[in-house]
Amino acid sequence: MPRRGENIYKRNDGRWEARYVKEVLPDGSKKYGSVYANTYNEVKAKQQYCMIHPQKSYHNSFNIIISVLAIEWLESIKNNVKINTYKKYKSLCNKYIITELGNILVRLLSANNIRVFTNRLISYELSYQTINDILVILNLILKFAESEYQITPIKIKYLKIEKHEMRVLSKSEQKVLTDYLISDMDIYKFGVLLTLYTGIRIGELCALTWDDITDDCISINKTMYRIKGEIKIGTPKSISSNRKIPLPQCLLPYIKRYRIDGYVLSTKKQKFCEPRLMQLKFAKMINECEIDKANFHALRHTFATRCVEAGVDVKTLSEMLGHSDVKTTLNKYVHSSFELKQQSMKQLEMSLIS
Repeated sequence: MPRRGENIYKRNDGRWEARYVKEVLPDGSKKYGSVYANTYNEVKAKQQYCMIHPQKSYHNSFNIIISVLAIEWLESIKNNVKINTYKKYKSLCNKYIITELGNILVRLLSANNIRVFTNRLISYELSYQTINDILVILNLILKFAESEYQITPIKIKYLKIEKHEMRVLSKSEQKVLTDYLISDMDIYKFGVLLTLYTGIRIGELCALTWDDITDDCISINKTMYRIKGEIKIGTPKSISSNRKIPLPQCLLPYIKRYRIDGYVLSTKKQKFCEPRLMQLKFAKMINECEIDKANFHALRHTFATRCVEAGVDVKTLSEMLGHSDVKTTLNKYVHSSFELKQQSMKQLEMSLIS
């Protein structure tokens, strides 16, 4: 059924179609164009964008609404961010920002609108982190309005998230896990051991091929991720994530045992192991070792912590982890263990005595 007066229709294939005047010909007749989307709100925003965009340089920002601005912003960043990042932005925009705020004039958006919007997101039982992600996107859209239309953005207040120290395996837990891995090694256990000794991300591990590993070095140059049920191989998280990590020599026997052509985490049954499967495998290993619950990323935190305890300087550690900023390594990935605190206290006592 078409929406009366809007030229918006629900198609037989389930999608929405919206028509707009593309051009008025000399004889007065109109040339129409069409846009398509999965929801009414999204297709309406696209329709409004297409009606405005050809005359964008003459557009009066006085009447621009959030939905049109959001579509313009998405179009402006499309070729400047990674595809999975763009799809995340687009999904959150369409599902929440356009749906809840789409019809509000940008110039009339108020702090109260943002408060009501935030409270509604909380009522949807979204995590505070997800809500803050949505608010970050909204802030970027409003910054875009400032640069494109000289509309001064309002200040957005984010939700306070209580910081929880990430899970790090204790030295005793690490020993139990290591003994378990090497006692009856298979390719998945090798993957866990490799992560424990290098701190690579799970996507980097799953995308790793044997060509990336030499007898003294591991080259990280790609990552594996899932988008809408489809496995993709892409560039690492950032430019700094392209890196070389020295190979611990204790891993050489296992490398020689499993080295074949193709992906490191491959078996006779499958070409590669995707991150979701690797997480399930790791959860089973942790359970069999009777170690308190820990996700796969805890291996990366554990590697960073052991490096600090061993006296590795933070700059070197930051490069091995693939961070562009040493502060990220210090604030997010380095966790002081109780054993290290005891050691520090003993050093303090010795300095006071002497």
